[in-house]
Amino acid sequence: MTCRLLRVVIATCLCVSFRAARGFAPSHALHRQPTQQVTPRYDKNSRTRGIFHRLAQKDDDEEATNQFDWNVIGRQFGLFQDMAFPYYEESIRGRWLLAGLLALTLLNSGVSVLFSYLGKDFWNALSAKDIPVFYEVLQKYLGALIVGAPVITLYRYQRQRLAIHWREWMTARTFELYTSNRVYYNLDPSVIDNPDQRITEDVKSFTSYSLQLVITIITSLIDLVSFSLILWGIYPQLFVAIIAYATFGTVVTTFLGRPLVHLNFKQLQREADLRYSLVRLRDNAESIAFYGGEDLEGQAVEDRLERVTGNRRALIEVERNLEFFTTAYRYLIQIVPVAVVAPKYFAGDIGLGVISQSVGAFNHILSDLSIIINQFEQLSTFSAGIDRLASFYDAMRASDPERASTDSGLLKLGNQTSLSVMLTHDDRNATVPFNHGASADFMPTFGTIALNAWNDVQYSGKSSTPFNRPVLQAVNLDLCTPDQKRMLIRNLSFELQEGQNLLIVGNSGAGKSSLLRAIAGLWTKGNGSIYRPPDDSVYFLPQRPYCTLGSLKDQLLYPSVDVNTTNGSTFENKIVPKSHLLVESLKDKDLLDILEQVNLLEVARNAGDGDPVRGLYAVLDWSNRLSLGEQQRLAFGRVLVNRPTLVILDEATSALDVASEARMYNLLQNLARCELSHQNGLSRPGLTYVSVGHRPSLIAFHDKKLRVGTGEGDSCEFSDIAKMPSEFPSNFPNPNL
Repeated sequence: MTCRLLRVVIATCLCVSFRAARGFAPSHALHRQPTQQVTPRYDKNSRTRGIFHRLAQKDDDEEATNQFDWNVIGRQFGLFQDMAFPYYEESIRGRWLLAGLLALTLLNSGVSVLFSYLGKDFWNALSAKDIPVFYEVLQKYLGALIVGAPVITLYRYQRQRLAIHWREWMTARTFELYTSNRVYYNLDPSVIDNPDQRITEDVKSFTSYSLQLVITIITSLIDLVSFSLILWGIYPQLFVAIIAYATFGTVVTTFLGRPLVHLNFKQLQREADLRYSLVRLRDNAESIAFYGGEDLEGQAVEDRLERVTGNRRALIEVERNLEFFTTAYRYLIQIVPVAVVAPKYFAGDIGLGVISQSVGAFNHILSDLSIIINQFEQLSTFSAGIDRLASFYDAMRASDPERASTDSGLLKLGNQTSLSVMLTHDDRNATVPFNHGASADFMPTFGTIALNAWNDVQYSGKSSTPFNRPVLQAVNLDLCTPDQKRMLIRNLSFELQEGQNLLIVGNSGAGKSSLLRAIAGLWTKGNGSIYRPPDDSVYFLPQRPYCTLGSLKDQLLYPSVDVNTTNGSTFENKIVPKSHLLVESLKDKDLLDILEQVNLLEVARNAGDGDPVRGLYAVLDWSNRLSLGEQQRLAFGRVLVNRPTLVILDEATSALDVASEARMYNLLQNLARCELSHQNGLSRPGLTYVSVGHRPSLIAFHDKKLRVGTGEGDSCEFSDIAKMPSEFPSNFPNPNL
């Protein structure tokens, strides 16, 4: 019931506000290159799809044509509805908070009407010099204050509570959409700039001002009805005067302030670009220092600062022109109602208290009718923010394979794609056949690579003897770049069994790392199938490991969390990583042993001022604190913590010396060997790894080799690595024997 009432109120009132605030439709898709065109997505069944278009611009600073269009207003309200209503439809607590706020809004308006009548009686008694009535009214006023003050305070407090909870829910939902099905990886940064600002600042502005605007409209409707009756009862001509005065002010304000929407839209973008350039300077400080590129970076920052200040100057000039009118408009309010009713007062028809009440009622009604005038600047910023935020949600929907083909709302959740729930048949995803005998210049139309997870059903028909159960398999794999402009791998088929370790080699740019992206499910354009263990049994080690925000223990456990630190449950919109819980909780001593194995115990000791246990819980900027070599050794420690079935290493030892590299690979082989012994005899290996690398020293730690980019550049060669028994690490079984 609350949601339906809210829909009716907003639908009848917001459109008027948007009509005045919108001089034109600014760009929904923010591009760093202003002349770049985007093909809009269109769906006749959705009111929000296909509306994101760019205005024709000769340069980034060209003013858009100011045109009024009811279709633009309808789309604007549709975007607002799609972003605002899901919270109240899905959140029970949000509905209760809104219901409480509406009740307090009614009480708050009742308090205003009560004080209006008390003020009239107060001034009438004072004008008539009626001492008993004066003190009687004064007592009533103090009594009403005791009741009214808590109502007004609780009303403001309830509004802030609802705003906080709404922001919390919407930020969590936006982040969930952003990370769902790796949308953050698939978003085109040339189309959606600064997603961090949109998730934080834009969502905060949207929720806070939306609530303020809606409550202002509801309050204005209540006040308009209440005080219009009062004003009509005092003097009907005064009611006519206020309607004419408010209409005049609205028309003039709308005309003077139309450029504000466009300028506020550009200000949001340029402020974000300036912050982004400073963040890049901070994140790449060492590289810039080595190059001595401070002057060039400073020039780039100054250029973006000039764009910010230049747009801001244009903005304040429009605001200046607008305030010339609004300032005079506000001052005239003080004398207009008095001037209208003064003849009746001079004639003795009304008392001084009636004039006081008429002034109060006039101000209330005028404030209700002048929402556009009083909040035009905020409305223009809000309108630009709606465009910016909606373009972000639309781009996330287009980048999510579970939502792109459905008629889902902007904040509607899709299904979480995971290898653990994927079908394991070759026809899971349709692929387009490719004629491998065609010319190399022929570029096929690709489908989607079928990425499948091994499961117990597939293992049931296979022998349990080690070294003969597949852990990674590619079948007729064609792989191209996401833009489908370059073929990287053609017709690749291989099978890697448990206990066999694969080394991928090839020239730079041949597609080695691209193959790993396909195995991870990041690159999906091509044909064929890939089989591997489910997500929770595969671990990727990139060349530059990621250091999360948190303690040294958090770095070592990443991306898992200790079962003792979270119950793995979700509450409404809380983000809890249930799928990343450690199977077995590790004590601090176990973690320190792992750090010692990867030669990082001294890091914990230094972080804890000599106490390694304390160092485990030290929260530092670890991405800058640790060298690249230390970060790579930390990544091997993560493997020891998480104990996956398959490990993928993308030049994961490039910053290590040969001795340290050998030590890390011996850890992987020892981890596999630990699983060979079982109570009932020989068991299957516990770990298989695939490496991308260039060093000849890596050959000793691998059994198979895949050379990428042989022949015409997109063919591959899969072969055994012939090694002498002495090349095998000590105490490790040779699978070739």
